This record gives sequence, C-alpha cells and structure tokens, in this order.
Amino acid sequence: MAKKEKRVLSIFFEGLKIYCLNIHKFLLYMLFPVLGQLLGIWLVFGITYWYTSNIQDLSTKFPALNEPTSMIFCVLLAIIPGLIIFMRAFWDYLVAYGALNSMTEGYLNTGRVYDFKSHNEVVLNKTFSFIALWFLFGLFTLLATIPIFWILGFIFFVYFILIFQVFTFENGLSPIGYFRRSLVIIKGNFARTFLLMTILVILTYYLLTSGLTVVFDYLNWTHSLSKGLENWVLTLPIEPLEPLGITPSKISIMIIQNIIMFVAVGFTLPLRSICWTLWYNNLNDVVPEEISKPLKKKSTKKTSKKLPKNFKIEKREIDPEIIRRARLEDDEY
Repeated sequence: MAKKEKRVLSIFFEGLKIYCLNIHKFLLYMLFPVLGQLLGIWLVFGITYWYTSNIQDLSTKFPALNEPTSMIFCVLLAIIPGLIIFMRAFWDYLVAYGALNSMTEGYLNTGRVYDFKSHNEVVLNKTFSFIALWFLFGLFTLLATIPIFWILGFIFFVYFILIFQVFTFENGLSPIGYFRRSLVIIKGNFARTFLLMTILVILTYYLLTSGLTVVFDYLNWTHSLSKGLENWVLTLPIEPLEPLGITPSKISIMIIQNIIMFVAVGFTLPLRSICWTLWYNNLNDVVPEEISKPLKKKSTKKTSKKLPKNFKIEKREIDPEIIRRARLEDDEY
C-alpha cells in the first residue's frame, strides 16, 4: 500500500516533536562528543600556554629543560591527554551522524529512545565504509570551498544530504554508492529538500546560536570568558592585523562566539538527523499511485519479467535485538 507523501513543514514539526520529547536523552548522548572536543582543545592550548609562560622558571629549577629536545618532549607529553580526549570526542561526534538515524528509526518502531551502545554499533559494524564515506565527504567539502566550485558544490551538497541515512539503512553499497543513492532519492525533490535544509540551518545555526549568545551576554559569561582568553591571544603574532582594527579583545570575543555556535549546533545534531531520517523515509517509502495499483491477471502474465537467480531485495528493518532491549527499563543500560 502506497504511503502518502508528507509536506516539508510536517516533517520538520514531527522531527522537532521527537527531539523535544526526548531532549534529555539526546543532550546526554551528545554531552561528551560536544563538550569533550572543547575540553580537549582547552587542555592542549591551556597547558601549552602555561608551559611557555613559565618556561624560564621551570628551566631554572630543572636545567634539563634547557635542551631543545627535552623541551619539545615535555610539550608533547603535556598535550597528549588533551589530544586523546579531543580525538575520542571527535570520533564519537562523527559516529553520531549514523547512530542518531538508527535511534530515530528505533523511536518510530518502539516509541522510545534507548540503548545508545546498540545504535553506535550500527555504525561501528561498518567502520571501514564509514571512514571512507567521511573521507569522500571531506574531499567533496574541500573542493566545494574553492570559489569556482561554490555554486556546483552547493547544488551537489543538497543532493548528497542523505548520505548518512543511506549508510545507516541500506546495505551492499560502496562509499561512492551512498552518494549515488542519495542523489537518486533527492532527484525531483531538490526544492523541497533545500527548503527543509534552510529551515534547519536558520533554526540551529542562527536562531538558537543567537539565543544562546543573548543568555551568555546576560549572565556576563561572554565578557568574563573573553577576558580570560586575551592573555593567550596576546601570545599570537597579530601585530600586522592591528591596523585593520583587529585587537586581542575582538579575537577573544570572536572565539567565544564560535564556541557558543559550536555548542548550539552540536547539541542540535539529533534534531537535524531526526528530520533527515524522516525525510529519507518520506521520499524512499512513497510508491507512485499507478505502481501501487494491482495489475490484471492477464496483463501480469504478458508483462512479467523473469528476474536473475542472484537478484535479491534487502528489506530494511531495525535490528530485532534493539527492539527487544527497548522493552527493558532504561536503568539497565
């Protein structure tokens, strides 16, 4: 039976509803991937700044630090913990692009968001393909930043918007196949896909970021945090930029504003993934009316084609183990 195609706004509000009803779980899931990256970066640059600021005192107490090799070794040793935290959080953030799609499908089947580990495994079971997919997407993004490719890159970005949904739900495709499949699904629906993307970008990248910025300004956090960054910014070679009006104060405020945007965008990744999963289902499950009508018996005999022996249609289903765990209490995980 054919499914009725949904409007863009219906998809958006349905996704927003799922996100809001389970916001505490999604925020918990994104806590380390988002804040872990900030913590790792802070440790790397903070420890490096502290070490360079106190190098004279340290070299006096420990003469061995006067040797360049010893100095470099100590710096590397000091930043390793921050790098490990950042890399792990960054990897978890990338995994979330696939796991959140599985969570959405699980919610649509069971009405619950549960068992983060099992949804992560949906991605980790295809780690090589996932890494290759991100590599190709990164290469595409890099090419799209070249001015002469801006328009073409933007157009293909819309066509490739569902690559992570295709990766999560469809098996037997190569990394390049994920891009092709997304293009096929979006084909004929470019304008509506662009509309949904515009709504999500305005909400998460602009409105929520602006709202969070107002909160930071009201609590005086922006000023306090930027003041703490100014001493570090002063160690950077920014003298050539000062004639342009770029001061340490402005740079530090700009860094805080980017951190605010990163937090807003990071914690709303579940919302975007939910909406794109719903959009994927909407476009992928709709059957044209003329195809959904049963054919006459006589006509079927004449027009039916014999399929090859190795022909196989893979049915997209959620892992039964995930559904079983949904019936258990959240406290068990």
